[in-house]
Amino acid sequence: MVAYSREVVSEVLAANDIVQIIGAHVELKGAGPGRKKGLCPFHREKTPSFVVSIDRQTFHCFGCGKGGDALRFLMDYDGLHFVDALKLLADRGNVRLPAQSAAAESQDGIRKQLLEFNESANRFYQKLLAHPERGTGGRAYLDGRRLRAETVSRFGLGLAPDDWRVLLDGARKKGTPEAVIQASGLFKQSEGGNVYDAFRNRLMFPIRDVAGNVVAFGGRALDDSPAKYINSPETAVYRKSRVLYALHEARDAMKREKYAILVEGYFDALRCFDAGIENVVATCGTALTPEQASLMKRYVPEVVLVYDGDAAGVQAAMKGTGVLTAAGLRVRAMALPDNQDPDDFIRDAGAEAFRALLADASDFVTFYARHSAERLETIEGRTEVAHELFDILRGIEDAVRLDEYLKLAAREIGLNEWACRREFETYVTSGARRGPAREEPETPAAAVSKDDRDFLSALLCDASLLAKAQRVLEGRLDTVRGPLAEVLALVFAHGARNLDSDFESEAARRLYSAAAASGADEMKEPETLVTKRLNRLENEALRAENATVMNQIQEAERAGDAGRLAELLQRKLQLGKQLERVGAF
Repeated sequence: MVAYSREVVSEVLAANDIVQIIGAHVELKGAGPGRKKGLCPFHREKTPSFVVSIDRQTFHCFGCGKGGDALRFLMDYDGLHFVDALKLLADRGNVRLPAQSAAAESQDGIRKQLLEFNESANRFYQKLLAHPERGTGGRAYLDGRRLRAETVSRFGLGLAPDDWRVLLDGARKKGTPEAVIQASGLFKQSEGGNVYDAFRNRLMFPIRDVAGNVVAFGGRALDDSPAKYINSPETAVYRKSRVLYALHEARDAMKREKYAILVEGYFDALRCFDAGIENVVATCGTALTPEQASLMKRYVPEVVLVYDGDAAGVQAAMKGTGVLTAAGLRVRAMALPDNQDPDDFIRDAGAEAFRALLADASDFVTFYARHSAERLETIEGRTEVAHELFDILRGIEDAVRLDEYLKLAAREIGLNEWACRREFETYVTSGARRGPAREEPETPAAAVSKDDRDFLSALLCDASLLAKAQRVLEGRLDTVRGPLAEVLALVFAHGARNLDSDFESEAARRLYSAAAASGADEMKEPETLVTKRLNRLENEALRAENATVMNQIQEAERAGDAGRLAELLQRKLQLGKQLERVGAF
């Protein structure tokens, strides 16, 4: 899991109330003793199936299957990694996390100081943009871009003045440690050793992670600098391959709309938000990475790529498509007319025209084929386009989707469907690959067994039934099949407390969360239910042992071992009586 012990994780969870954590994002209402219910934030539904167990401090959606504890909720809802979610809850609950090592504590300290310094720098840049005299140039530029003041404020845009040391002098005056100044990426050093501000005379865009922390900055030149845009270098808090601009602001709209719009630049994203289109994120001019695709996959099943309509834009869209499909996302694509970008198009044609284009955006196969029309006029060109599409299609795991895309490819390229399929199979088996390496797909979680769920729920609600199950199954858990075995092992070892963070398999964790969210008031005759299930489990265990004994009897007979044979026959007789007592199932 992580270097933090179970005791530490339990202490952090105990210091927080899951109802308050989830209630900040989901409207919860009473749903029987010890439970609350609401509409699931992870999928669209009209009838609430999302249950929070107050007693167990867990949640489970009986519609989509997501479940877990407060840590898991923050990881799934906010897209946080385990350690980040743990630290957030620890801060909220006033729990001090132990340092794993001196180096780790030092690194954590630097990270915290960098985030604090970035926030301070962002406030400084915002104040300069608002300054009556010093912010004139920045405000004039924004006036020309016709962005609403609310959008500028929401995204925290600022101004780095045409000054070599204004941020540096302010940081040192406040006592910022030199180690933080050097690690921030906001300063440079000349060959002579002089330190100076990296951003000068630029409109500043704070770049936030999914939790809302300012981790870096982008700067747009306000003069004729050859570098129109520059970004912060990578630091201890910023890895450009793992951050998408505006994701923090867009994630709620992405979940609501069930798809994301992916654009290239800061102003493309800002223009969409300005026009009321908020399910949009930007790569900020860098090539899309698998990590960024995985970030989007946490919130949506589909992405619409919006790139400039020129040849370079189409090629960039196709490269992005390969990365997105490899992450398991559905992809549509659109190119704007007259080589416009979203910022220009929305300003000229309006938000409704842009929404109409989004609604009509083609699947990526149709998009690419139609933008490769000239090459499709020759056999060589059709083969080339087909192979470029095959490079993307090979990353699709869903057989039904793949089948439909191959039909589309054949139709759009002008190939015989069966010839297209044969060529695709040849292409895949030959090992040809020009596109991005495909990550191993996540194994879809198996549906939770209702029998297993109800059985576990009864055990969690009644200590006497739990003790009975432990007696009956002692030494026999290896005969229990599926995720039930892992859950029972942990429940027997640690009792009916919150065990979400201890599970190794996703299937076991989902089974536990479903059982924990089910109420005893919904169960008819739990004691009878448990007795019948234990009888069945005991029957299965006895039959498995009986089969083993039969094999051993045959071996003893072949070896002529009379003593061993007598012992085994006696054991077989005992097993027969036990099976008769338990009954047949």
